[in-house]
Amino acid sequence: MNQEERMYVVGNQKIKVERELTGQWILDIGGGGEGIIGLCYGNRVISIDPRIDELEEAPEEPLKIVMDAKELSFLDNTFDSVTSFFTLMYIDNNYHEKVFKEIYRVLKDNGEFVLWDAMIPEYDGGIKDIFVIQLEIETPIRLIKTGYGISRKDKVQDIEYFIDIGESIGFNVIKEEVRDKVFKIIFKK
Repeated sequence: MNQEERMYVVGNQKIKVERELTGQWILDIGGGGEGIIGLCYGNRVISIDPRIDELEEAPEEPLKIVMDAKELSFLDNTFDSVTSFFTLMYIDNNYHEKVFKEIYRVLKDNGEFVLWDAMIPEYDGGIKDIFVIQLEIETPIRLIKTGYGISRKDKVQDIEYFIDIGESIGFNVIKEEVRDKVFKIIFKK
């Protein structure tokens, strides 16, 4: 069996990323690769990613730091906004609460945490054990077509899953959007 036969593909999900974040400093969790947030907000962004190769691919303007979201090396109340653009799907579900606690800690009072991610259904044990989502991302700069993939085993998530974690940490949900198989949540500290 080849890898393509193993793929559970969610195709052509359209997302629009606008310049809506206010304040001076934005922490982008998992800001490597296409670096969508860095592309949109430039030198206001500090992009972190545990993989140096992902940061090397990202846009040039943001400050890029190799760092794990489970252990943020920033002072409390540092950032006006924190973003996660299809990053939490790559982090083991057992660590999501720890990541949310760290985000809450480094976010200023009344700061916003904006989370974009995918609905990942429960794995049924069949041959389709790789989850792939294809995205068409409209930014103020340009249209980006990309895709992300992970193992489906032990990986289930939806908007309610993340809302529950956020509220348990102390965040308030101020906006939630679902569009087909992707979602966006804006949390406020």
